[in-house]
Amino acid sequence: PGWDPLQTAVEKGHELDLQIHAYINVFPLSSGEHPPKAGVSPEHAYNAYPGWRSSDQAGRTPIAGSKRAKAMKYVFASPGNPQVQARITAVAADINNHYDIDGIHLDYIRYPGRQYSHDAVSVSRRDAATSWADWQRSQIEETIARVREAVTVPVTAAVWGVYENRWGWPSVSEGKNDYYQDSRAFLKKGLVDATMPMIYWPVSSKPGSRLDFHTLASDHLAHASDRHVYLGITAQPSDTAEDFYQHVVRCIEAGRALDAPGFVLFDYVTGKHLLERLRKGPLAEDAVPPNMPWRD
Repeated sequence: PGWDPLQTAVEKGHELDLQIHAYINVFPLSSGEHPPKAGVSPEHAYNAYPGWRSSDQAGRTPIAGSKRAKAMKYVFASPGNPQVQARITAVAADINNHYDIDGIHLDYIRYPGRQYSHDAVSVSRRDAATSWADWQRSQIEETIARVREAVTVPVTAAVWGVYENRWGWPSVSEGKNDYYQDSRAFLKKGLVDATMPMIYWPVSSKPGSRLDFHTLASDHLAHASDRHVYLGITAQPSDTAEDFYQHVVRCIEAGRALDAPGFVLFDYVTGKHLLERLRKGPLAEDAVPPNMPWRD
């Protein structure tokens, strides 16, 4: 755009005593419902490296992502392709080496769905002594390990809100088994300094009911492995401004009752109108518990 957005964010953020963590959308290869234009310079990786694309057993490439936002529909690169892992690592290292960032944050650090990826490279590399699911989970972990080795700042990851559906809730997808994202292993193996589970549902009036924020927050925090778990909160589709505020406050209160070290509000566009009110309410200086790890 004629100026450097990340450099500007770092400079302005540090002036305000904010930490700035560079966000990387890890495995999405292209965005939108149509392929990138071919024959341009530089050539888009989608066209330059067709072998990088995730595919199902029939060789079909999925368009996966949010059902609520067309802009968040992606074709995924295959985590099982070493060239893909190398590109992601190189991008993270380049950011680390050229900007005074305080961390690297990994989003979409997973497969696009249970039926992917059966691309030719993954099929040829798969360890026959390991189940397909376990091998794919190991490829996600290998990618994070390579990024962590390449950077000198903390590494965090946004992870699926439901690790495993051990409550028998209907129609619920699981990070570990549907997207091959073993977020507990990320923490236990020290691959990340913190996870940010996307618990994008409300605190239920009936504890333990389907997708109850408190239940899921408790589950993630119980497996932090002495690292940090920051609870992800977002707007509900039908929320008014007041409903959204009350929803955020209830989630913060539920997390604090569980000694959560902090929260992430997703995203700035939907939440910026709440910031001043939150600053005077649950995020006021005298309202923040003294055990918050970032307090000082």
